[in-house]
Amino acid sequence: MRKYSSTEIELINIQIGCILRLARLRKGLSQLELGHQIDSNPTLIGRIERAEGKTSWEKIYMLCKQLDVNLCNLLEIKDRDSLISIVEEAMQFEDKLTQDKNKFYISLKGRILDLFKLMSKNQK
Repeated sequence: MRKYSSTEIELINIQIGCILRLARLRKGLSQLELGHQIDSNPTLIGRIERAEGKTSWEKIYMLCKQLDVNLCNLLEIKDRDSLISIVEEAMQFEDKLTQDKNKFYISLKGRILDLFKLMSKNQK
């Protein structure tokens, strides 16, 4: 059985958050609206989108259903450029790209690049 590294797990959590955030923004939903739709709260939505902590598969599944995201596609690690492209598209959908949000996105792209470098280094 293959053992997954903490780097891969962190990357998949970031990917889940990025894809779900982009899907939410494409639908024009706020975190509050989406939270209400799945009988949850905006804090949970934000934590998932920022890949903070652990989330139940039930909530991930409910978000996928609500946002028309294929769960299997969500869990297959994308390549570096595809994931960065998702982040950049999400930035374009932001109604109010505040300085803090811009910093978040820049930091997120940097973290993604760092994780891919680390994964590449560990695979050699």
